[in-house]
Amino acid sequence: MSEASTPSAPYLSVVVTARNDDHGGNPLYRTHLFLDCLLQQCDRHGVDAELILVEWNPPADRPRLAEVLRWPAQEGCCRVRIIEVPPEVHARFEFADRLPLFQMIAKNVGIRRARGRFILATNIDILLSDGVMAIIAERRLRQKFVYRVDRLDVPAEIDPAWPLDEQLAWCARSVIRVNGPTGTLDLRTGVFDRIYPEPSWLFKLFEPLLDRFPKLRERLPNGRLLRRIESRGRRLRASWRRFRRMLWNVYAIAYWLIAGLRQPWLLPKRARRRVAQLLAALDGGATDASGRTFATGLAEAPVGLLFLVLAAIRKLWAASARERILDESRIALHTNASGDFTLLSAEGWLAVDGYLEFEMYSMHIDGLVLLQAHYAGYRQQTLKVPVYHIEHGGGHRPEAKGGESLAADLERRRIPQLSDADLYAYYRQMMDANAPLSFNPANWGLLDTELPETRVYNNNPVPSSISQEP
Repeated sequence: MSEASTPSAPYLSVVVTARNDDHGGNPLYRTHLFLDCLLQQCDRHGVDAELILVEWNPPADRPRLAEVLRWPAQEGCCRVRIIEVPPEVHARFEFADRLPLFQMIAKNVGIRRARGRFILATNIDILLSDGVMAIIAERRLRQKFVYRVDRLDVPAEIDPAWPLDEQLAWCARSVIRVNGPTGTLDLRTGVFDRIYPEPSWLFKLFEPLLDRFPKLRERLPNGRLLRRIESRGRRLRASWRRFRRMLWNVYAIAYWLIAGLRQPWLLPKRARRRVAQLLAALDGGATDASGRTFATGLAEAPVGLLFLVLAAIRKLWAASARERILDESRIALHTNASGDFTLLSAEGWLAVDGYLEFEMYSMHIDGLVLLQAHYAGYRQQTLKVPVYHIEHGGGHRPEAKGGESLAADLERRRIPQLSDADLYAYYRQMMDANAPLSFNPANWGLLDTELPETRVYNNNPVPSSISQEP
């Protein structure tokens, strides 16, 4: 990135990763569409750009991407660089035998070698709309902002022979799913998979005000103050509901005890059944130090009542702690489908040390970098223009259930990923420190590894010098 400030450096670097395999079904089809769209858009809007395609762990039995992709007859506004991460480098990583592509580490390879003032990390199944390219072409992107967009999913029915305008028009009228800031809406079923809790009346009241006065929004980044007030109210309401449920259960037990005086021979059976139900709901089958369940303790001796009180207190405290961590640490950032579009200045990517280089599946890692940027002082702005995502198999879809879900497939293949608990723990650490966490080594992005690079000139891929930091 050392050339980012020189006159010859492009304004925009676009970083993607791929390999010539069958991931997601017919990836070359999606890559051709992405490549044609990006190069034509750069020429149409006059965007001085470079495309960095990181070819990770190319299969030995298939040709390289430079040989199978269709390249333009003449070099336009967007230059193309293909950086290869050979199989022997891939083999250094844990789980390399089960995961052929470490997506975020591959993107770091491109980010670390990019020359642009701004770097867009995206994927090969994304078509950038005219609105996105028009905004970039204005050259008004700001250094201390991270830019996001909504992702609109479309079927994989685009004909590569269609003109670009026809492809984009077809996408605009064929949307099947909208991935927005608060969740994902399936337009076929109307089901909304919510990420953040539904905004309260307070947030709905002040949100239009923040939109009308951008300076006020900048003083309250992402509505954090309103979110904090809202979360306090939610916790108070939730605590009151739990307290009412506990009172109702205590009343129910008392009722059965009193009612049992009329039929004393049924008292032990009724009490044991009711208390067992209550404790199962309160404690999920937890045991005391002697190994007895609370239900067993209640059935055996009056001291079991103490177990009941302790179980209720412990359950309420644990639930409150979980909600407190979730509410306070989850900044209302647009993290939905962030791996498909994260636009940040070159200095910003350096400030957050790129994507987290965990040797695992990339779930949640793309969103975690947005939290890193937030606590590094980079404000998020969601552009009011979309990108289109070509539907394919293998990715995360909220409606997927059971054996069809991505999580089930990863578990079956014994490939690790960040859990929600891990994610919230990192959120909390950043919140407590009010600073980004330091995850990656100084040589992140395989900076100290020599990697071969191919550059495309006038429909002619030409191997260039070994690629290191420019």
